Amino acid sequence: MSDDHVSAQDGGVIGQVLVGATRLYAVPRASAAALLVAGVILGAVGDGLLRAPGPPGLNLSLWIGSVAVAALALHRRAALARDRGRVAWLAIGVAFAAGLAWRDAPALKLLALACATLIFAIAAHRLTAAWVRRAGVLRYAGALALGALHAWTAAPLALVDAARSTPRAAAGRAGGWRSAAAIARGLLIAAPLVAVFGALFMSADAMFARLVTNVFRFDFEWIAGHVLLFSICAWLSTGYLRGFLSGTDLPWWSADRGQGTDDRGVPAPKWLALGMTEVATALAAIDLLFLIFVIVQFRYLFGADTIVQITPNLTYADYARHGFFELVFAVVLVVPVLLAADSLLDRRSRRDALLFCGLAGVQIGLVLAIAASALQRLRLYHASYGLTESRLYAMVLLIWICLILFWLAATILRGRRDSFAFGTLASGLATVALLLAINPDAVIARANVARMASRDAAVRFDVAYATSLSADAVPVLIDALPSLPRDVRCPLARHMLRDWPPDRSRPIRSWNWSTARASDAVREHEAQLRSMVGPDQKCAAPRP
Repeated sequence: MSDDHVSAQDGGVIGQVLVGATRLYAVPRASAAALLVAGVILGAVGDGLLRAPGPPGLNLSLWIGSVAVAALALHRRAALARDRGRVAWLAIGVAFAAGLAWRDAPALKLLALACATLIFAIAAHRLTAAWVRRAGVLRYAGALALGALHAWTAAPLALVDAARSTPRAAAGRAGGWRSAAAIARGLLIAAPLVAVFGALFMSADAMFARLVTNVFRFDFEWIAGHVLLFSICAWLSTGYLRGFLSGTDLPWWSADRGQGTDDRGVPAPKWLALGMTEVATALAAIDLLFLIFVIVQFRYLFGADTIVQITPNLTYADYARHGFFELVFAVVLVVPVLLAADSLLDRRSRRDALLFCGLAGVQIGLVLAIAASALQRLRLYHASYGLTESRLYAMVLLIWICLILFWLAATILRGRRDSFAFGTLASGLATVALLLAINPDAVIARANVARMASRDAAVRFDVAYATSLSADAVPVLIDALPSLPRDVRCPLARHMLRDWPPDRSRPIRSWNWSTARASDAVREHEAQLRSMVGPDQKCAAPRP
């Protein structure tokens, strides 16, 4: 009877599931113990790095980098074929994780962490990275889902791997395990006896009792926090590392199914296939709706200044605020609609393909017109009310979606479907990298200062919003302070002295380049800032 059968029989249903999973995602036996050791080490490293006050910064970047290093070390120990593509993807993921220690804006940190997570999942999906360039959107989504599943569930599989590899250890190692087991049994036998004699000695001598009390004084809340963080880091890292060694791909997904698979390698269930009549009808109806909207709203879409001036009770707020995010959502929704139509369409002739390309092309053109309308509304919104994070990120998303629509027309509509998903992935990662480089909060602060300085500014500088920006905007705001009115300078200066004081000590584990730069800027201009606030730290109301 095999070891797999015995372990499954002893463990019942759970054992059968675990053994089946280890067969589906097998790792070399030589790396089973090293995998557990790496998980424990990464758990301890995570507990040491991440237990720091303040938002995550350098500590989380270093921990993600240590997971990548451990993955490559285990890959080499397992004597698996080295794939430069996987190494490159891990390096790109670590570079995005470094954004956590670079920028301070929460939205930007979240984007950087999301990109690092996706890239790590792609690197672990298969033992070679050649699939990435020809994969589809569903494959990328599946890689992310399977990577997350392995990170959260594969740690028990590593324990099963270690248990199955133990009986095959050498005789010397088996003797070592027997000695360790004997010592453990001896400690268990001695524990109650030590407790009894210790209690007697503590009652007999006050000094001994005080010594024992001081030695075994536990802070259970502190211990529980360490145990919880260590367990989470060890569990996630062990699960991911095991998935990196075995690959997270499903065998049936990668198998060549011949007929019945689409261009992305994903089998298309026959009950989901649609004929040209159904697809053409749906696309024509959507095109007609978009066309009617563009025709009816043509004056409002592209003649905003004139329309606002001649239309009673219509303000820039009514024009710009109402409908902008709805238009953005409509533009974003078009991409999955076209991808779904392309995936489900059962092409039977060249005529069907040409008809689909024509209807999809019309829809892309109408959507680009609506996107231009949304950007026009955003321009007016910015001119009247300033720039905010939500407006800036919505504009970036809108421009990226427009680029994807052009890319969709250049690939899917021209029969080059294999290139679409990778181009979309690359453009998305490039967009996030560009956001990290241009520093959105600094752009927002600079744009709002410039808008206030213009003579035709409709409203004054929004001090409350400026103080809500992250440390990324502090150098820009400090440089602009002399040109701002006193009622603006005072609260801004007070905010900077309070939130980024030059004498505040920040732990190195949560170090962030932007926050350090903000503190340096405040330190450099401390005298100027304090003179703006005044000795009483109160901002007097401006004189009429």
